[in-house]
Amino acid sequence: MTRKKKTRSLSRIHQVKTGSIKKLKREAGTDRQSGKRTSKKNKSVFEKFLESNPEAKKQLKVDQEAAARKKEATQRVDSQKDREHKREEETKERDPDLLSLLDNNKRDEDLY
Repeated sequence: MTRKKKTRSLSRIHQVKTGSIKKLKREAGTDRQSGKRTSKKNKSVFEKFLESNPEAKKQLKVDQEAAARKKEATQRVDSQKDREHKREEETKERDPDLLSLLDNNKRDEDLY
């Protein structure tokens, strides 16, 4: 097996060649690289378009809210239809199965 290449060293992170990694991390605080990654992130064409057109950004929010409301309404209707369908199935008369036929009192009278 080959060894993995060491990607980060103490001198690269903290400009210190010696010391405990745990101690240096504790002093540095949390998430030392968050600023580097977020500032250099390339924006998509759509994000650039939204920055240049605030009206389009507002319209996008309105459209997203409308879509969310529509989805919620359809889910409510679907759940109501499901409940009605279950009620219909419960109320519908079912054919008696074999065990219920054996338990039926009328059947016992026929046998004697």
